[in-house]
Amino acid sequence: MLAYHGCDITVRDRLVKGALARLTPSSNRYDWLGKGVYFVEGDAERALSFARRSSLQSDKLLSARPIVTPAVVGAVLRVSHCWDMTKVAGREDYQWALEELRSVSASCGRAMPVNRPVGPLDEVTLIRGLDCAVFNMGHEARARDGLPAFQLVRAAFYQGRPIIESSEFRSGTHIQLALVDQRCVVGWFLPEGLGSSLLSEAELAHADAAMLRAVRARTATKPRVRA
Repeated sequence: MLAYHGCDITVRDRLVKGALARLTPSSNRYDWLGKGVYFVEGDAERALSFARRSSLQSDKLLSARPIVTPAVVGAVLRVSHCWDMTKVAGREDYQWALEELRSVSASCGRAMPVNRPVGPLDEVTLIRGLDCAVFNMGHEARARDGLPAFQLVRAAFYQGRPIIESSEFRSGTHIQLALVDQRCVVGWFLPEGLGSSLLSEAELAHADAAMLRAVRARTATKPRVRA
C-alpha cells in the first residue's frame, strides 16, 4: 500500500536519501491506534495538512518533534498481517483485546482508561486512552499466546464537520495507519506535486539549524502534556 507521513522537511529528505533508517514510533497514552509510526493511507494532501497544522500550532505538540518546515514523505508498505478495523475480523479482535484489558485491569485493581475530547467544543474525541490501551494490549496478548504479530493497525478516522447538513461525510475523514513493524517499509519517495524536490546541501543545513532552534525552544518550555 501507499502511505504518507507528515513531518519536517529535514526528516523527509533524510528518509528519501537513506540517511535516516527509521522513524521514532509514537507511544503516547492517547494515540488512538496504539504504539507505532502514524501514516495516512493514499492521501498525501491530508498528511501535509497535519504537518502544516503541527507547525502552526507548535504549542499543542501534535508531533513528537517540532515541524518547522511542513513536508510529507511517501512510503511503500508491504504488510502481511494487518489489524484492520474496517473489517469484521478486526473489530472482533478489538473486542477480544478489550476483554483482555478488562481482565488485567481488574486483577491489578486498576481503573480502565477512557476516551475523551480535548475540550468541550471538540467535535472529535481526540484523547483516545482506552483505544490506545486496547490495541497495545492486543499486541501483547498475541505475543503471549504465540499468535502472528500484527505489523500494522488500520482504521477510518472520522474528523471535521459534515460536508453538508445531515451527512456523515466529513471534511477531514481519512484512513489512518499505525505501523508497528518498520521492516514493512519497502522504500520512501517524494510525493508528486507536493514540493517534490530534495533540498540542496546548503538548504538542508539551513533547515537543520532551524530545527535545532525549535527543539531547544520546546525543551526550554518543558511541556508536561501533548495536546
